[in-house]
Amino acid sequence: MKYIATLLATLLHLQAGAPAPPNPAVLKAKKEFEAKKTEATKGDPATLFELGDLYYFGKGTSRNFGEALKAYQAAAEKGYVLAEANLGYLYERGQGTGRDYKKAMEWYSKAAEKGHAESQANLAELYYSSKGLPKRDFVNAWKWYKIAGELGHKEAKLFAPKVQALLREPQVTPEQKTKVEAEVKVWLEEYKKKQTS
Repeated sequence: MKYIATLLATLLHLQAGAPAPPNPAVLKAKKEFEAKKTEATKGDPATLFELGDLYYFGKGTSRNFGEALKAYQAAAEKGYVLAEANLGYLYERGQGTGRDYKKAMEWYSKAAEKGHAESQANLAELYYSSKGLPKRDFVNAWKWYKIAGELGHKEAKLFAPKVQALLREPQVTPEQKTKVEAEVKVWLEEYKKKQTS
C-alpha cells in the first residue's frame, strides 16, 4: 500500500510540472562517495581501492574508468594486492587506458606472487593465449594455472591438467618441464609457510 501511495504522489507531482523528489538512495550514495573521496586524500591504500571501486561501478558518481585506474594505481603502488589485481584487469581490457598486455602481466604478476588466485589464473590465461607475447608460453601458463588451482581457483584447477598435457616436445623440453614442476612445488611450499607464520 505504501508503494502505491508513493507512486501516486510521484505521478501527481510530475503532472503538476514539479520535478520528482530526489531518490534518497541516490543522495546517500553521492554523500558516501564524497566522504570516501575526501578520506582517500589521506593516502590509505584500502580507502583508495574503495574509491576506485566507486568510480569503476559508478556508485555515487558517474562511472569513470580513468578515475578508477588512478585510484587503483595509487593503492597498488602502496602494495595493495586487490588494487594490483584490478589494474591488471583494466590494462588487459583497455578500460580507463589503452589496452596494454605487458602492464596487465606486470600487475597480475605482482598480485599473483602475493597469492591472489584470480590474478594467477588471469596471468596463466595471458601466457596460454599469447596475449602480448610473440608465442604461447605453456610452461608459465601451466605454472600459474597449477598454483591458482592449488589455492582454490576452480576453473584453474580444471584447466591445469589440460595445459600440463602440453608440457611435452616440441613445445616444451623435458628439462623445462622438470624445472617448472620444481618451481611450482617450491612456490607452494613457501606460500604455505608464509601463511602459517
